[in-house]
Amino acid sequence: MSIIEKAINFAAKAHDGQTRKSTDIPYISHPFAVGMILQQSKCSDEVIAAGILHDILEDTSVTTEELSKHFGDIVTKLVEAASEPDKSLPWKERKQHTINALKSAIIEEIQVITADKLHNLKSIRADIELQGEVVWDRFNRGKRDQHWYYSNIVKALTHRKKEFKLIGKLEKEVIAVFGSTKLISIKEISILFSCAYGIHDLMWKTLEDHGLTKLVQDISKEADRIYRNDYDATSLKLEDLSRRGIEFQKNSDGPFILAGFCIAFQKNMDWTDDELFQHFKRNQKDL
Repeated sequence: MSIIEKAINFAAKAHDGQTRKSTDIPYISHPFAVGMILQQSKCSDEVIAAGILHDILEDTSVTTEELSKHFGDIVTKLVEAASEPDKSLPWKERKQHTINALKSAIIEEIQVITADKLHNLKSIRADIELQGEVVWDRFNRGKRDQHWYYSNIVKALTHRKKEFKLIGKLEKEVIAVFGSTKLISIKEISILFSCAYGIHDLMWKTLEDHGLTKLVQDISKEADRIYRNDYDATSLKLEDLSRRGIEFQKNSDGPFILAGFCIAFQKNMDWTDDELFQHFKRNQKDL
């Protein structure tokens, strides 16, 4: 029996009785589809097997030791790379871990993860075509957070496109589902910058209309924490912006409040210092 056939049988038993989120479709259809995508992309048998087994450690009672015993270290390490190490962590921390890990992942790990995300998005797009935007209600995090996650996966993999053509297909699928790989529009960035010193009552309607309420609350909460507890970080951010030609009012808490907001906003958007500066400069007159 080949390692692929063995993986099919093993995964079918492990996922028996499980269904896809908010459907009656057997869950095993997803791992099988991921394996088929990898096979069509002419990946190695070990990678294909890992694709079929990629949710075993996260979603079944199978342990790393059992997986290694049946499939060896290579397949096990590929499955581990596609798995979230600690499901008890907050959603965004778990997803950020996956994004960060991709930046230094070996190509075989990237192949498994890319195929997994590609099939997930294809399934979401098919469901949206049938049911509409209500599809997002089935997720713990809605469309904006899912957009953040998938767009950042593409961003982390961009420099590996030539090594694995499926990354380009994943990017196209992100655009098909979300409209763009950009997480937020220039107009929405300006709206959020207008909340740097606090959210005025009149702003809530605008924030709600653009679906920014949860995002601005998260950023504002983190910004306040940074402002109150991390003087070194806010000072460094002010120094960086000053070196770039931004002038701040002296002898005031205002610049430190603004710096805390910039740090939180930059972290949430995964911007470089240069990207933050460009957005800051564009909105400076309103700050």
